[in-house]
Amino acid sequence: MNRLLACCLTIVALACGKAADDESAQAAPATIPPPPAVGDAAGPYVLRYFAPSSGLLVPVRTVAEVPEGARGQVVVTYEDPALQGPWLYVADLTQKQGAGFAVRSVDRQELEAAMAAAQPKPASVQAAAPTAPGAASQPAAPAAAAAADQDVIIYRTVWCGYCKKAAEYLRLKGVPFEEKDLERDPGAREDMLARAKKAGVPESRLQGVPILSVRGKIINGFDRAGIDRALGG
Repeated sequence: MNRLLACCLTIVALACGKAADDESAQAAPATIPPPPAVGDAAGPYVLRYFAPSSGLLVPVRTVAEVPEGARGQVVVTYEDPALQGPWLYVADLTQKQGAGFAVRSVDRQELEAAMAAAQPKPASVQAAAPTAPGAASQPAAPAAAAAADQDVIIYRTVWCGYCKKAAEYLRLKGVPFEEKDLERDPGAREDMLARAKKAGVPESRLQGVPILSVRGKIINGFDRAGIDRALGG
């Protein structure tokens, strides 16, 4: 189970444990409460943003503490156990609605089903040509290394809406690309960090998802102009 869901389930489990120990505590409501009103000031909730460099959800109290590149998908959790249950709230801190931000309710079971459906299929492995006995192994061709620098990769999570938009944009442009899930694909984070290091981008700038590697350039978030520049047009 991915870290986002595991973290949120832990929050729910802790809340249920508190309610069981306190006879005066109310049971979680059967219907989904309205999403919390998230504004610039701290409220009766905790904000959690995804940091791909560590693979963890980072808890903060105010919007100002969420890095710019991580504001598209932020988990919001009520502090009151009576308002917690089998649902999640996801805020888009890039969109303000009056004095607050856009927040939507997400059913946990529906999220689980979506994640199961989005499980990456195992990549096919092409068999290497047999080497003649006693023959020296040949070094990788320079062209292969050059091709690696032309790769377009989306580092994503299954719950990230902007990751899907980035993929749709690349498909519309007819650009071949690869998707790597930072929470599920072994080695995805290490690959991202290695490419970022090669591009001169420090880990501290790798906040939020998606993160794209476009022909050797690192792009935080779904940035159409940045993608176009990296593609050279």
